[in-house]
Amino acid sequence: AKQQQSSLLQYYGDRSAEDPTTSTQSSECGDSAPSPPQSTEGQANSMESILHDIHQTNSWIEERISEIKSSITSMDKKMEAYAKRLDEAEHRVGNTEDSMHSLETTVQQLQEAVVKLQDKMDDLENRSRRCNLRLVGLPEGEEGRDPVSFLESWLPSLLNLPELTSKLEVERAHQAFPPRIRNIDKPRMLLFKLLSYRDKETILRQAHKLGALTFNNKPVYIFPDMSVELFQKRKSFFGVKRLCKDLDIPFALLFPARLRIDFKGQRLFFTSPLDAENHIKMASLPEESPPSPKEQQP
Repeated sequence: AKQQQSSLLQYYGDRSAEDPTTSTQSSECGDSAPSPPQSTEGQANSMESILHDIHQTNSWIEERISEIKSSITSMDKKMEAYAKRLDEAEHRVGNTEDSMHSLETTVQQLQEAVVKLQDKMDDLENRSRRCNLRLVGLPEGEEGRDPVSFLESWLPSLLNLPELTSKLEVERAHQAFPPRIRNIDKPRMLLFKLLSYRDKETILRQAHKLGALTFNNKPVYIFPDMSVELFQKRKSFFGVKRLCKDLDIPFALLFPARLRIDFKGQRLFFTSPLDAENHIKMASLPEESPPSPKEQQP
């Protein structure tokens, strides 16, 4: 620092000695009095003040640079921390996406399995009801304490089926739904199971053939027993069955809910009533005949 100060003093001393301002001004203005030359001590003081200012400026700049460096260092550390956290987040997001893909596949498989199991459960439930019949409208208490014996002797006479008098076998019978409420003249449904599926089909065909059935001047009805879901599925075919009857198309509603039609020499099966209806309507449209030669002339 001392060498720098001495070199600066020497530099500014030499510059002041070589400065021709004073001699030029005195030569141009001969009458003016020459200014007294500055002393070496004054020049040294001015140089020292300049060096002091420069030193203070350098110190201030160095402090600011150190502050900037410390700020940059802190920012670098933060950026490194953020970069690590970002890498961890990307890694976790990647693992989550892989897990989600695996879970989606598992959920899809489970949904398919649930649908299959639901179909199997519905099939088992409805097959367990295949020999069941529902009797609606029978006055309360007419069956007595032994509804099985009552049905075995009463159904053949009601349906005019003497061949079933001795061989009709009812496995069990009971009243359906909650106990009967007093002061209400609406009898409960009687649910019974036949031992033979053929007897069940014979009873349903004969009930359909006879139409209205009565007991003591009150209507009674016989229906097949099925689950609510299957009943709704079979009920959805009501419109297309009506269409088949109007068009004189042979059809049959198979178990559990499948429509079979014999249409234009083909035997077709449908599980959707909308598909069956659209097929019948489209196939029943008249074919467009080719235009006559007169119509083709301009």
